[in-house]
Amino acid sequence: MVTYGVVTALSLQENGEELLPGLDDLDIRLTLLLLATSLATASAYFLFILNTKFVGTSCLYCLSSAFISFTLFFIRLKDIGLARIQKFVGLQLAVAVIVALALTNSYSSATTQLKGTGDFVLEPYKTEVTSESTPFAISLARHLHSIGAKMYGAFWCTHCNDQKQLFGREAMEILDYVECFPNGAGKGKKMANECVATGLEGFPTWVINGKYWAHTESVAYPQMTSSVLLRSCTHLALVFHI
Repeated sequence: MVTYGVVTALSLQENGEELLPGLDDLDIRLTLLLLATSLATASAYFLFILNTKFVGTSCLYCLSSAFISFTLFFIRLKDIGLARIQKFVGLQLAVAVIVALALTNSYSSATTQLKGTGDFVLEPYKTEVTSESTPFAISLARHLHSIGAKMYGAFWCTHCNDQKQLFGREAMEILDYVECFPNGAGKGKKMANECVATGLEGFPTWVINGKYWAHTESVAYPQMTSSVLLRSCTHLALVFHI
């Protein structure tokens, strides 16, 4: 983003805006060419990583950024002309190599760090539900329990703990809650068989009448009032016709 900002400033300077005093026309054009070269190189590298390391993954931002970068690069080439470009080919190649090496080094370092996290083990802990349940929360919990609804969560999941606090202590004692990582998370730790069989994709997930509900937007903050809980749970009831 900083590079795009510099390109914008230099382009305005090239068109007569005195934003960066002391630069003549050749300096501006050469700087823009080198910046465009670095952007195009970075975009090409990111597209290579996307297509080789993240096969099948779509990234609209990546594609949009690449389109803008290559467009700027070709505009610069056309603006300077092939005859003059030949004078700066060596400099362009040097910039491209430096950018590619820097990105490769950063990617390798990040990959090494991520591999190191595979040895991490998070021991299980219990978060106490301290809030008091409202009459509505208790009533809803009883109804969900009566129809066999279950809440699947993980001890390290903040959204799960937020939902527990919104339901309150008394209601959570009634609800059927399944801890998916009872023995901890990380290397050598496995998800509970019931959670694996359910095919969960995230936490918290509710299974009600054979349907899945993994909505957490309205319960993202524990300081929300009971009126928010009422709206969230009413939506839950409407979705599953309970």
